Amino acid sequence: MTTHPFGRRRSIPKDAILFAPGVPVRNLHRVEEGVIRQCLYLADGQRVIAGFAFPGDVLGLSDDQPMLTAEAATSVLVCEWAIDQAEEADQRIRLLSRALQQVFLTLAIRSRRHARARVAAFLLDLAERRLGTEFRLPVPLVDLADHLGLTLHTISRTLTEFRRWGMLRQTRGRMFIITQIERLRDIANDGVTIPSNDPLSAFSPGMTH
Repeated sequence: MTTHPFGRRRSIPKDAILFAPGVPVRNLHRVEEGVIRQCLYLADGQRVIAGFAFPGDVLGLSDDQPMLTAEAATSVLVCEWAIDQAEEADQRIRLLSRALQQVFLTLAIRSRRHARARVAAFLLDLAERRLGTEFRLPVPLVDLADHLGLTLHTISRTLTEFRRWGMLRQTRGRMFIITQIERLRDIANDGVTIPSNDPLSAFSPGMTH
């Protein structure tokens, strides 16, 4: 752990827990590097990923009891600091506003009927708000599946379709380039158009498994 002008910097290994329900959060945490997933574990063991925190995002409310488990989706570097009472109200309002935006975005994505629309909306969010049209997919596909309410097979098949249709290019590993952003936006809006000569057109666009 090292010092930082705004607090202490701490490295968190992949899959380690930053905070969890039942344990009060005493500090604010700003993501400096990596990605944190915010998870809800159901009684039957199912994991629902409510959202992701990217570099620049702040997590934690002072003395708050978290409802979600915050885990490192990758190796993560966070800056953590305590806030005094004078700052607390303003910080709570800012964090609550950001949290609500994330909730609304997640609900909007998962409300889409088609699997393709959910994946397209997630890629557009990465491109337009965070990473640009050339990016490294910041989370494993299994995390993306749990976030979008789809199976791993559906995620893989959908990315293959996007590449086959010329909207997405995979350069190496998890590096992607969005090559037809307007067409991807049409699909995100549930305007699913499948090339008639594509063999995958036999599949229903509403398949989510």
